[in-house]
This record gives sequence, C-alpha cells and structure tokens, in this order.
Amino acid sequence: MKRFNFAICRQTHIAQHLPDDLLQKQQSFLNFILYRRIQYDYSLKYIGNMDETPVTFDLPSNTILDQHDTSTISIHTTSHEKTHFTVILLCLADGTKLSATCIFKLKNIPREQFPQSINIHVNEKGWMNENEMLWWIENVWNQRNPLSNPRSLLVLDSFKDHLVNSVKNRFVEK
Repeated sequence: MKRFNFAICRQTHIAQHLPDDLLQKQQSFLNFILYRRIQYDYSLKYIGNMDETPVTFDLPSNTILDQHDTSTISIHTTSHEKTHFTVILLCLADGTKLSATCIFKLKNIPREQFPQSINIHVNEKGWMNENEMLWWIENVWNQRNPLSNPRSLLVLDSFKDHLVNSVKNRFVEK
C-alpha cells in the first residue's frame, strides 16, 4: 500500500452524542424497574423488553481503498441502502427470546420460505404502526403463557404507536 500511495479511508462523521447525564438516567431507570419488580413480585419471566429496528437490504461499507492524498471518496453501492424492513425483537429478563417479527414494505407477504419462528407482516411503509402493534400484542406478547402471575412488565421506548390509547387499552385487557 505504501509503494502505490494507498490508504484505507474511513467515514468520520458522528451523528449522535450520548447525553451528559447518561449514568443518572440509567440508574433512575434501573431503580424504577427494580421497584416495580418488588412491588408486584414479578419473576424474571414476566419482565420483557421489546424494540423495533430498521434493517437495510444493502449496507455499504464506510471504508474504501484509495489513493492516500484523495480528498473526496466515492463509495459505490447498489442503490438499495435506503430500502429497508423492520425487525421487532423481544427478550424476557430470564433470557427467553420470543419469536421475531419482520415487517416488509410490500402489499403481499413474500412467497419465500422463512423460519417458522419468525412472523412475517407487510404494510405500505414497512414500519411498525398502531395496527402492527395491536397484532404483536395478541400474537407475540400474549403467547408467553402467564399462568401463575397474570401481571407482567413490558419495557418499551416512547415511539408514538406504543403510546396510543388503543395499544395501552389492549395491554390493560391482556
């Protein structure tokens, strides 16, 4: 690389910084969860954490091999780096993982064979929405088998479709 004046160039932009009071927020959140666990006598199998994440079909590398003195670096892609689907994951505090859900930006469910442990859904945006959340409560969260303790705790972020009244009411019903 030195002989031909090559270098590995890397993307250097940082998009997000952690808050200054991160440790205090983490401790406050942990205290809240532990207090609720004691208050309602939750076993670890009744505490869950769910989140959605977008997954792209093409994830271009942020490094490239180019001339050492090059000021502008072009990274070639397949033009699908913005094409995505949403994956919903849930784990319980005892380490149990419930079935994952994928939401594709399609009109019809793909004909491909997917593992039976993965739920496949489609909608016009490919994102989680209120209807998908209601479906998820019925078909994933309620499949846990809460026999001895009907109360449970699910940790969610403040995504707008987690906070609508229909979703809150469905959780209360279940």
